[in-house]
Amino acid sequence: MQEIRYFYKRQLSFPLSTHAQALWSYLMYRGNEAFWHFPLRLSLMELAGGTKMSITMVKRARRELEDYGYIRHQSFGGNKPAGYYILSNIHIGQKLAPQVEQSGEAVQTAKAQKNGLHLA
Repeated sequence: MQEIRYFYKRQLSFPLSTHAQALWSYLMYRGNEAFWHFPLRLSLMELAGGTKMSITMVKRARRELEDYGYIRHQSFGGNKPAGYYILSNIHIGQKLAPQVEQSGEAVQTAKAQKNGLHLA
């Protein structure tokens, strides 16, 4: 929740296009669905369908998000879906990741319960 709050605070100083905002929101939704395990492997067709944008607009929005430091994307070549990393809006430039103990189980601290994330 804190990441979303800081995303909108950042918009006051460095506004994104509505397409980039929609793509970021969709990536946050998919990150939550994947329990914050990155990279998110998503095809352009899936992103276009999920955001109701054309593939060209998804590529533009993705480039804008990368240029302003909201995401990183990694191409795997061919028909393989790209990998996406969401970067923190609180600690600019650091990747988000689930908070886990050494044993691999989720940490049940107040911070983890609050937003379920820590920085990688």
